[in-house]
Amino acid sequence: MTSRKWNLSLGLPLIFLFFAPWVIAQQTSNEELKKQIEALGQSVKAMQKDLQEIKALLQSRVPAAPPQNIVLDLVGHPVRGQDAAKLTLVEFSDYQ
Repeated sequence: MTSRKWNLSLGLPLIFLFFAPWVIAQQTSNEELKKQIEALGQSVKAMQKDLQEIKALLQSRVPAAPPQNIVLDLVGHPVRGQDAAKLTLVEFSDYQ
């Protein structure tokens, strides 16, 4: 029983010493928290403004030309399938 008391009497202060700096570092005043929240709110408003500007720029862009039907003459070239089959070309590009 005495060894158990001895372990507790050493263990509790050691635990306190281990966690005390972390707890003290985590404590901030209400004023600091209010300043941080206000700064976050201002940054969110700035991001929303930027998004609205981007949206306006994208909406003001000239739309792409509508797709065109083109007749492709393949006479004399080897083909598979029907001669009058439709073909759709899709271009994928990198926007960088």
